[in-house]
Amino acid sequence: MPFKSSPPQVHDIFSTNNKNTSESPDFSNSTLGEDQQQQLSNILQLFPNVFATTPGRTNKIQHHIDTLPGHKPRNSAPYRYSPVHRQIIEKNLNEMLQDGIIVPSKSPWASPVVLAPKKDGSTRFCIDYRKLNEITVRDAYPIPRIDDTLDELHQSQFFSTLDLRAGYWQLEMDPSSRALTAFVTHKGLFECTVMPFGLTNAPATFQRLMDIVLAGLKWQCCLVYIDDIIVYSPTFSQHLQDLRKVFLALADANLTLKASKCHFCRREMKFLGHVITTNGIKPDPNLTSTIAQFNEPKNIKAVHAFLGLTSYYGRFIQNYAKIAEPLLKLLRSSHVPSSRSRLAWNEDCTAAFQTLKQRLMSHPIMHTPNFSYPFILELDACEYGIGCILTQEYEKKKYVIAYASRTLSSAERNYSAVEREALAIVWATKHFRQYLEGGPVIVRSDCKALEWLKNARDPTGRLTRWSMKLSPYNILIQHRPGTSNPNGDFMSRYPIQTDTFTSPELNSLEAGINILEGTNLLDDIRSAQQKDTRLFRIIQSLSSQRPLLFNAKHSPYIVINTLLYKIRYLNSYTDQRLLGSKHLLVILQTLQTAILKWAHDHPTAGHAGRIKTLYRLSSRVYWPSMRKDVFKYVQSCLSCQQFKHSNAPIANPMQLHTITQPWHTIGIDIMGPFPPTSRQKRFLLVIVDYFTRWVELLALRQTTTTHIANILIDEIICRYGVPLYILSDNGPQFISHLFNEICANMGINRKFTANYHPQTNMSERVNRTLKAQIDIYAQRRPGLWGKELQKLAFAIRTSVNDTTGDTPAYLNLGRDPVIPLDLIINQPVPDSPSNTPEYTFIQLYRTKLAHNLQMTYHFVRKHSEIHKLSQKAAYDTHTINRHFHVGDLVWIQIPTPRIENTNITHKLRPKFQGPCRLLEQLSPSTFIAMRISDHVNIGSTNIDRMKPYYDPQTIAPNGTTTPDNSSPTPVRRYPLRVRRPTRPT
Repeated sequence: MPFKSSPPQVHDIFSTNNKNTSESPDFSNSTLGEDQQQQLSNILQLFPNVFATTPGRTNKIQHHIDTLPGHKPRNSAPYRYSPVHRQIIEKNLNEMLQDGIIVPSKSPWASPVVLAPKKDGSTRFCIDYRKLNEITVRDAYPIPRIDDTLDELHQSQFFSTLDLRAGYWQLEMDPSSRALTAFVTHKGLFECTVMPFGLTNAPATFQRLMDIVLAGLKWQCCLVYIDDIIVYSPTFSQHLQDLRKVFLALADANLTLKASKCHFCRREMKFLGHVITTNGIKPDPNLTSTIAQFNEPKNIKAVHAFLGLTSYYGRFIQNYAKIAEPLLKLLRSSHVPSSRSRLAWNEDCTAAFQTLKQRLMSHPIMHTPNFSYPFILELDACEYGIGCILTQEYEKKKYVIAYASRTLSSAERNYSAVEREALAIVWATKHFRQYLEGGPVIVRSDCKALEWLKNARDPTGRLTRWSMKLSPYNILIQHRPGTSNPNGDFMSRYPIQTDTFTSPELNSLEAGINILEGTNLLDDIRSAQQKDTRLFRIIQSLSSQRPLLFNAKHSPYIVINTLLYKIRYLNSYTDQRLLGSKHLLVILQTLQTAILKWAHDHPTAGHAGRIKTLYRLSSRVYWPSMRKDVFKYVQSCLSCQQFKHSNAPIANPMQLHTITQPWHTIGIDIMGPFPPTSRQKRFLLVIVDYFTRWVELLALRQTTTTHIANILIDEIICRYGVPLYILSDNGPQFISHLFNEICANMGINRKFTANYHPQTNMSERVNRTLKAQIDIYAQRRPGLWGKELQKLAFAIRTSVNDTTGDTPAYLNLGRDPVIPLDLIINQPVPDSPSNTPEYTFIQLYRTKLAHNLQMTYHFVRKHSEIHKLSQKAAYDTHTINRHFHVGDLVWIQIPTPRIENTNITHKLRPKFQGPCRLLEQLSPSTFIAMRISDHVNIGSTNIDRMKPYYDPQTIAPNGTTTPDNSSPTPVRRYPLRVRRPTRPT
């Protein structure tokens, strides 16, 4: 008869023999006999200190905090709380002070305290370390994968789980880092002597500690996931020995356990959201019961929540993809405009919803892998998906380990049946690699072509890579007709999009091609070249080293990795820089559109204009009439036509400003608000270097002066140095006393744009480009614009600027970064001379780089001046000289009002306000004006927004007018012919 409580001997250990302990282990629901419980109690008697009621203090390691350089201490005021909550805070403080967990502090750091409610209604004392975590250097120590942990429990019959008592508090803080843990309350400032909860690197540090403490035992008889320990053994006697080893290791490290939360010698145990049994693994019923209470979804957000809950246990449900298909279709439906829109719910959706709930409530069991027997992959492929079931067969039984499937990309759907079958086995072996490496693998499929893939003598292109990926595995391919392989067939025909079951969302079937593995564009280029009669003849001639038989007027070609390139002849300037690719990959007409999409439509290309797109392509690939094709493609791009502004300048003659070096002058501006991202960021800070045209884009939650100033210091000044000038608009963040004080202390001069005339700020031009790009890439899912931000910045940095004649990346970094298009065409990197020592090559490179940058900066200054004159001449063609003087009366254009600020359409409102008198001239084109009627100071105004005021009382009898403002007749400006400089050699 099983015992329902601890034996008396065990209770004595935890109440009498040890004054520091008062709890006893939990023996409820135990299936041990009386003799077995006695043996267990004998083991527990040996380690009373391991079950002490106070946390231990280990000396194995200490927790250290490294902060990012350049950051000052972060401190916050204490949050305000009610008298009841203040008593809770005081109680926790007194207990922690008494136990030596905290001590009074004089630290410049201060984090606030928060009280979080527990499930039982009590309150948890927490410290809000978010500001500290933002500037903490991340610890990359790995946390174990849950599925790897569960796989190790095969053939175990006894399980024990051990819970550390306040685990984090048993690990001391490094004295040099204690000041950073300081927190503030209404009772004062305190700092932690032990590792507190809430630090970003705390899980990694604790995992490192447990790996050190349990070294030699982990993966042999116990597993640890941060502070959760499970001991597993095949027999009871072995389990007692394993427990003793673990207790010895914990005692040696001076770590203590919480006896009431330790469970010993169970046949069934809850661990990491699963129930571990002697027969296998099943979902935790406490978690699946939540699914049973889930109401029928009413909108997309509810569907996401339900599928997220069920797909976590998707490995337990055979045919999960088919069952969930009606719900997954709702996620793919493009007609759903937002996450909260109502659904076209039907009977199929109801059936899928109820079936998934029933399957999980039936507590399905998946077997743990037995590495003594071979694994079996049952797979198949159809026109739109591939599927696989991982199984094992022994003791005349078949055990299912896991299910997996995914849909095919648009490119993969063009594969032949043989290639789809080959793709299925390559993907399945990669997906289940941790099971298959080092042992025999049986692959069952209904296509004999897989045998050919394994034994192919002369595979090329895609098949070559696949054959190499399969070579490390000991694979035995068994042909099985489709009627005998229903599981694999079904999984391929009803696939789930993701490789794992951690997310319910299926990507769109026209998802983007994976740059490094998923794309087959290079294979398509190779195939197209070999199918073209003329190019194939050239490839054969070059490969066989026979004389070329084509027209000599064409430039010579070269064959690299069975691909035909056109040799690129470069001048000394570009040769030293190796712009783009060394040779140009020859593209056939059938694939030109695909290449154009990569060079123009992809986020890293940013829907750039004609010249930038042409440069991006012409330095990497070749085909005749490329210029015409690029211009036509960009001109007909629907996204560009829909979202980009047209260029029709109407302004006063341009004012020129000269800048002589990088980061001499920067422009700064704020865009937004945009739809909030997942991190609730709604604004975009744009910073542009006027010399190199380098841009920095940073998403913001708030736009306070303090926040902007910190970013300016951390992201710009600490990275590129202090600029001489900062140009901004008259936003409150930029005209505040704090911002002006910071600039003054650093010797930064301030310049401002005129009200409603942003053209003088270069960041405003970048804003215009970015707005169109963000609209293009975020139109389907507005909240994801933040994820594309750095790709768009990369697109701008790697595009040739019209004014400088070079890319911002090269002007700022001294090199052109590799772009995804370079990876697509697989351009080989030229080998360095074998007879040149490495250090000599590096010195030569440094010398050339310094020379190139010096020449480039000279070229940019000269080119920029010429371009400015040319741009001014062209710009001024459509302008007239208008002269105003202090004291003149003028009309001033009214900016378009916000819709929510007016009850009348802006088309019916006056376009100008006035008369206004000009009070002060700030620049040749900017005045400060005052409205006559109410003496309101309108602020700085550009003359583009002014027109002369004519007093009606000055009209002469004959009908002519004599205006108050005696301005000279406007003079039309005509452009000058300006010759561009040649590039330095």
